[in-house]
Amino acid sequence: MLIRQIDLFCVLNTSTQLRFRYAYEEFADHIRAMRTVRQWEDTSRFGHVGNAQTSRANSARVLEYFSDIYTDRKEAVYKAGLFLSIYDYIGRHAEVFSRKDWVETLDDGLISVEPALLRAVHFAFTTADRPAVIDPRKLLGLAKAFKEIERPL
Repeated sequence: MLIRQIDLFCVLNTSTQLRFRYAYEEFADHIRAMRTVRQWEDTSRFGHVGNAQTSRANSARVLEYFSDIYTDRKEAVYKAGLFLSIYDYIGRHAEVFSRKDWVETLDDGLISVEPALLRAVHFAFTTADRPAVIDPRKLLGLAKAFKEIERPL
């Protein structure tokens, strides 16, 4: 439910042209921060979430984190929505991505995603009008291009 509210907020913001720049490097910093954020048991906005790793608890943690690091509430909610939408998209299409060795499920249930795929999905979600409906196979092509470009000489 919480994710759907964020998605709705992003749709409303997009339709009114309220967009904030969300660079890939900024997104990558947020991914690194999630190692700590996933362990938070209390939030000031949503109360005690304990050690539950449910979608609802993790969404509350993400919203708390983004609200803490951005002074502009609209920017915080917008970027939290994008961040969660990217995670949701990868999770919904993990089977497709894992068949092509772009995603691996770890022992603790989390998934490890190739950086080029993260960059491709981030690109789609920060540039396309309706990124959630993009065929994941198309993003695999973009991920391959990013991987090729980023190869050291």
